[in-house]
Amino acid sequence: MDLLQQIEELHFPAPLPQTLLAVEQTFDAPRVKDLHAEVGKALHSSGILAAMSPGDTVAIGAGSRGIANLSKIVRAAVDHLRAAGMKPYVVPAMGSHGGATAAGQIEILAGMGVTEEAIGAEIRATMEVAPIGQIENGPILYQGKDSMAADHTILVSRIKPHTDFRSHLESGPSKMAVIGLGKQHGASIMHAGGGRNFQRYLEPAARIYETNTNLRGALCPVENAFEDTALIAGLTSAEIGTDKEAMLLKRAKEYLAQIPFDAVDILVVQELGKNISGTGMDTNVISRLMIPRQPESFGKVDMGIIVVLDLTEETHGNVSGLGLANVTTARVFSKIDWVATYTNAITSGIFGMFRTHLPITMPDDERTLHAAVRGCAEPPDQAKMVFIRDTLSLEHFFVSPSMREIVKAHPRLRIVDEVPLRFDKEGTMMSPWQMEPAKQLA
Repeated sequence: MDLLQQIEELHFPAPLPQTLLAVEQTFDAPRVKDLHAEVGKALHSSGILAAMSPGDTVAIGAGSRGIANLSKIVRAAVDHLRAAGMKPYVVPAMGSHGGATAAGQIEILAGMGVTEEAIGAEIRATMEVAPIGQIENGPILYQGKDSMAADHTILVSRIKPHTDFRSHLESGPSKMAVIGLGKQHGASIMHAGGGRNFQRYLEPAARIYETNTNLRGALCPVENAFEDTALIAGLTSAEIGTDKEAMLLKRAKEYLAQIPFDAVDILVVQELGKNISGTGMDTNVISRLMIPRQPESFGKVDMGIIVVLDLTEETHGNVSGLGLANVTTARVFSKIDWVATYTNAITSGIFGMFRTHLPITMPDDERTLHAAVRGCAEPPDQAKMVFIRDTLSLEHFFVSPSMREIVKAHPRLRIVDEVPLRFDKEGTMMSPWQMEPAKQLA
């Protein structure tokens, strides 16, 4: 009998709520109305174009994260560069993602809408790199030959809190230069030292990329609480890794959406995926880090049991971060690409290797919830249960009736409906996820 057959026999019955409360969360969230115009403004007003001349080639580095409006921002960059007389093309800037292959990384870009047809430019990809300098008493840095071949390189690099460490520089162009332009080789070397490497080396690394490479700057989206583009800043290579990048990170932290409760006994996540977060689930949202030598107090919620029910299509079986959960489903197990997952985890070093294990695996959604209730250490009718689609989708979510008074007392929350918690005969959760169109909340 194989493992999945044995899992089919597992069952630990526990009472579940019959209904869930549909909740709406409001945020004060600025939004860019004209992305195309804002990209042009960022390119021209920042001075990024000052070092370029008509006829020059420009490599635009695009990453693998689920950046809002990524294909539109890349297309706008292509259009404005071409209008200024340049010859732009796009390169993947994503470390080891896509199985650390050029074809895999092109496929990831396509999954986010960045195709040659959509962006109006060629996509060139290779995993070959060359050294570009060494940080004093630190690692050698690298750049991919696909971007080195251009006269200039710019990055499309969102700035946001990182999911693995805290510093004045986290996710942004200083990190994307090292990890993205450096391909798997550069990513492996930097990740080998864990969060301490990033905390020590991002700033000096930025100066090496400024001095020794064709990096001219970055277009830096900052997103609001709805994961939409709040602003687009242009940073020159001289500004990457400086207070200007740090101030944008501070702004991003102010915009970050959160689970709006002090304590949650059971968090049910419908989908995990690399397109949602580098850790599959944003650690800033789930308040769980699990990285040795980094403080575990990483978020604002006292989090109990975390359940993951499924994977996004875009993650292509990469379940990096699944080990952050406590219980998952046989459906998730059957979709795992262990080669892609382990490649990513080992490349990420201490970041990935402690969070790639398989949680307790149950046959279906219903029995997964039963196991979570059994393990949350609260009476079933009192357990605080929160159901979210993913850690990017926090405007609308569902909670157990036990949280009714907590929701009613919160100034940003509103109960908009009460819906059944329902499973089909195979134990797959149908409601609230598959409600009638009139009652869909997300």
